[in-house]
Amino acid sequence: MIRLDKKEKKRELYSFQETHRMKEYENLSFTVVLVKPEHSGNIGSVARVMENFDFENLVIFNPIESIENILSYETQGFAMHGKNILFDAKIIEVKNQEDHISEFKQFMKKFDYIIATTAQGKKHSNIRRLAIFPEDLNLPVSVKPLKIAILFGKESRGLTNEEISHADILLRIPTSNNYSALNLSHACGIILYEIFKRINIVTIGRGTNPVLIADKDNRSILLNTVKEIIDKLKIRSHKKENVSFAFRNIFGRSLMSKRELSLILGLFSKVNTILGEKNLYEK
Repeated sequence: MIRLDKKEKKRELYSFQETHRMKEYENLSFTVVLVKPEHSGNIGSVARVMENFDFENLVIFNPIESIENILSYETQGFAMHGKNILFDAKIIEVKNQEDHISEFKQFMKKFDYIIATTAQGKKHSNIRRLAIFPEDLNLPVSVKPLKIAILFGKESRGLTNEEISHADILLRIPTSNNYSALNLSHACGIILYEIFKRINIVTIGRGTNPVLIADKDNRSILLNTVKEIIDKLKIRSHKKENVSFAFRNIFGRSLMSKRELSLILGLFSKVNTILGEKNLYEK
């Protein structure tokens, strides 16, 4: 019976790395900035989704919601395991609301690159709201530490044109034409997920038993066994090649783990052996 190389498998298990930051993005630090958030539940949910995708820095700028509610037990419940992000969040209050834009502008100077978000932008009549989709976002690569802010506006109206004017890029999540506005925490989750995928090497599996994906060489072993079975089944010559190509295409499209391949290979190898013995007996 053909088996996969156990030593190779052990080496791959030993060298396996969990999902981790790409080297070219190691110097980027991200801060989620909620501008004038209105509901504490959404703030807690944002903290939770930040924990999901390894974003640590949260700023709550000039909140409409009270600080008491923001740090309440109810909000902590929304945050779940992101409570540490909620407690460590920087809350900036603006006493005179007429100073909101000037203080916001001053705070934005702390960042090297600013990403704003909007639910609008489907029409090109407003030049300030020409937005790209999150998957089209090109993040800067820097040899020096680079501070990036991701801005989200208040739930009822989003970011204003003045607030957006301080951003380097504007993002919009593609949605239904009938209802484009997403919940604040949902929008934050989608955008952080897209950035997470962009800056990390995402691997399948976790812990001491990661999932190892079968490579081309592994699949070739299985395909060769299938070809041997096809030969022994005495399939008509004009169909042999098509059947072989069908299996190759299926194996190529499949995200097959080495464990799965090993089990399937064991079955096909057993079939191959039985057919070989049968053909020998018939002779």
